Amino acid sequence: SNPNVEINVIDPLLRKGYLFKGQARIIKDGSLYDEILNHYRKKGIKSPINSIVLVDVSDVSEVTSPLYDMGISEQEIKSKWKKHFESL
Repeated sequence: SNPNVEINVIDPLLRKGYLFKGQARIIKDGSLYDEILNHYRKKGIKSPINSIVLVDVSDVSEVTSPLYDMGISEQEIKSKWKKHFESL
């Protein structure tokens, strides 16, 4: 299988965020699994965690909506999307 991944993390109101590219691996046991699991348990996470996806990020870039290229302000975009989500 292909371990290459791209993950977009976007603020739903501002329509801005980041694109992370890298290689993913699934960890189901071993010392690294135990270390990561312990981190989440210390944070109070009680949900079962059977496997962990770890991404070795090789590139990060900013992502913005094309609306910004049209000269629409951040406040206008935020207001538009806030109204949209409130209407759902």
